[in-house]
Amino acid sequence: MADTTCGHCGRLAQMEGASALHFSVSLSDYGYEKQAAYVCRNCKHLSVATEWVERDNRAPGVFGGATAADEEVWVNPSWRPVWGEQREFPDVPRHISEAASEATLCLAVGAHRAAGSLARAVVEAIAKDKGAGGGNLAARIDALREADHIREHTKEQAHEVRHFGNGMAHGDFVEPTTAEEAEEVIELMAEVLDEVYQSPARLKRRRAARLGKDSTG
Repeated sequence: MADTTCGHCGRLAQMEGASALHFSVSLSDYGYEKQAAYVCRNCKHLSVATEWVERDNRAPGVFGGATAADEEVWVNPSWRPVWGEQREFPDVPRHISEAASEATLCLAVGAHRAAGSLARAVVEAIAKDKGAGGGNLAARIDALREADHIREHTKEQAHEVRHFGNGMAHGDFVEPTTAEEAEEVIELMAEVLDEVYQSPARLKRRRAARLGKDSTG
């Protein structure tokens, strides 16, 4: 049994062994990789633990179930998926939500410039989806505000995403892009998505539930 933050539900949970423990063939003269599948006791989703093992006298092979698991000590395994490495955006048109999820995955793996470029593209896709016209993205963001799709401060958030993404689009790579900068831009992108799509959808569901309860009461 192992404890870790589940990559699916985000909770610190106990992981129960779900399959036999596998040892890979030797990856080098120095060691090999071992992997095992686990199920989160909270959400029941599957995760995989991986650890590098320094080479010793044990022959590589496949060892069965609980016996092998009991014999092995997991010192510092890495887990996949990792919580937060890819976010989903419900109630957002699929072509936009998939790009936004990909941007969060870029952030998780350290592709900070790619995350910024995709975040900018997501904002532009929102403007196109809502019919916000203009000769460039700055004008289209302003048009989103004029059409009341976003509030004033959300318009400024969208512009910050645009500024950051513009640097990536125009090859301004002289200054390094930090993880903190990329994370902030992804959060701003997420807030724009929430205001345009997700928050109205939540309100619609809540209102429908209330009206349904009133009609049956």
